[in-house]
Amino acid sequence: VGPGVSGYHVGDDVFGTIVSAPGLGTKRGSLATEICVNIGDIAPKPVSIDFEHAAAMGVAALTVGGAFRHIGVGEGDTVVISAASGGIGSVAVQYAVALGARVIGIAGAANAEFIRSLGAVPVAYGEGVGERVLKAAEGRVTKFLDCYGGDYVTLAFSLGLKGKDMGTLVPSPKVMIRGAQFTGPRHSEHGDFETLAELVADGKVSIRLDRVYGFTIEDVRAAYRDLQAGHTRGKRVIRIAGE
Repeated sequence: VGPGVSGYHVGDDVFGTIVSAPGLGTKRGSLATEICVNIGDIAPKPVSIDFEHAAAMGVAALTVGGAFRHIGVGEGDTVVISAASGGIGSVAVQYAVALGARVIGIAGAANAEFIRSLGAVPVAYGEGVGERVLKAAEGRVTKFLDCYGGDYVTLAFSLGLKGKDMGTLVPSPKVMIRGAQFTGPRHSEHGDFETLAELVADGKVSIRLDRVYGFTIEDVRAAYRDLQAGHTRGKRVIRIAGE
């Protein structure tokens, strides 16, 4: 803790994120045994979870919190979430349920039971997905969060949504042309850390880990290869040596 820092002390358990995407902040990363962070990038870790699960919370907190605030997800909404079984999607599903929304989760057919365990109605992606979504939603969809990209912007508009009600985490020319919302961390607030921490502490959101990797060159490479391959169930985490 440096000069002028208040609210934190040596030995405190924290979680957070280091923004590293080009154009969104610094080029720092967190694959290190020691890093220097701004207190605006961290929050107290919930005592009910370990560091591996806490490590998966930072990006999800800012992404989901910012996105849902921007497109206005709340009680009574019927929300469709694509890539619902992934690291961000699995948190978004539970977060929306906690807000009082009904959730339709789009994912591979093999992940149907996993999606149900998160509190959503599963719908398999692929040909005819629009009809399956409308059937699951009983004809009424009010919000859409795309965590995948591809052609989900077109799908959202085919469901009758307006641009302000459709958010995507993946920028593309189609997003701008159709008037959808490129959202996520860019619309986040520091309070999003605390909000997700409270939901986790209250048992309303469970951080699901697909796999935990070691802190070696081989494992780190494998982690990124697996991430690029897709089809995850929850987050992939690298356990830093010396924890």
